[in-house]
Amino acid sequence: MRRHVLAAIASAMLVTCAGAQGQPGANRAKTRPLTKITIAGKAIAGDDLLVHSGTTYVSVSALARVLGASVASQGQMAVLTVPPASERECGDVPASKKLSDTYRKAAVRIPEAIETLRLQVKKHETPIPSASFDQVDHQIFEAEFHAQTEADKSVSYALRHANDTLAIMYYKLWRGVPPDIAEVGQLDSVLCSMESKFALQVGRFSGKESCSVFRPASSN
Repeated sequence: MRRHVLAAIASAMLVTCAGAQGQPGANRAKTRPLTKITIAGKAIAGDDLLVHSGTTYVSVSALARVLGASVASQGQMAVLTVPPASERECGDVPASKKLSDTYRKAAVRIPEAIETLRLQVKKHETPIPSASFDQVDHQIFEAEFHAQTEADKSVSYALRHANDTLAIMYYKLWRGVPPDIAEVGQLDSVLCSMESKFALQVGRFSGKESCSVFRPASSN
């Protein structure tokens, strides 16, 4: 395959390296050219790296190899297609952090439904039918039938927690409870919803979740 280079991608990947060179004790008259780049434990080196005028270029074929991506040439443009996380090698990711594809497909739209309701609550324009929260809860219940792993169940619990906490806040606000009291716990509700969305998209926990429901699962 003809050697292609992507300067933009290389520059993005080298931010960490550049930051390290700027730390105390790293000031030099001349910066040494990079001879190796490591992504997720896989190295790019040798002829796959080209340094020109202070910029490091990475060959498309090497980048695709370490990312597990496929490459398609369209004229003078190279298109990389990176498969979903579930289709790539997960390495040492514990089973307790992995979501099943079946559950992901069943639950992937639920976080967005919760956040749509959250926007309506913040607008305070028109009353929200209680059935709206019940419909989301029903979606969570139906998706849970497809749960196959402990991670699936953790996401299901987190989504239910996010929806229930949001519904409680809404009813408190409409009963005249001061916002600073009614909104207690909403940060955790948002975290549980958004971190569930991320886990459903990539197929696993990152291990850095802050949602109260995820802490035991993501720390394994």
